[in-house]
Amino acid sequence: MVAEQKTRHAGKLKKTSGVSEPLAEYLPDTGPVITVDATGRMVLPKKIRDRFESNRFKVRETEGHIELIPVKPLSSLLGIFPDLDLEAIYRDHDREVEEEDADDRSPYSR
Repeated sequence: MVAEQKTRHAGKLKKTSGVSEPLAEYLPDTGPVITVDATGRMVLPKKIRDRFESNRFKVRETEGHIELIPVKPLSSLLGIFPDLDLEAIYRDHDREVEEEDADDRSPYSR
């Protein structure tokens, strides 16, 4: 069955034709089905993102399926190390990046 879909491309609506295909009968109903658009993007339902408290996922290919593994943010370490000053770590990192960038612009570094 051929279906016409409207997709957004650079802010403009673009008509694309696609094939509408029913789900395979052998798949158990274990949750929502996610589609991938023409640019390869997919949207995870908010419930799932909230449950895993992550907006970054590692993609792992295994036999016959794809797994998404939540990547915990650095802030999730808070409380593990009581003396960890995350703001100081970010400041030090930013300072080091600025120093490296200044060294790269130095005429003596070449």
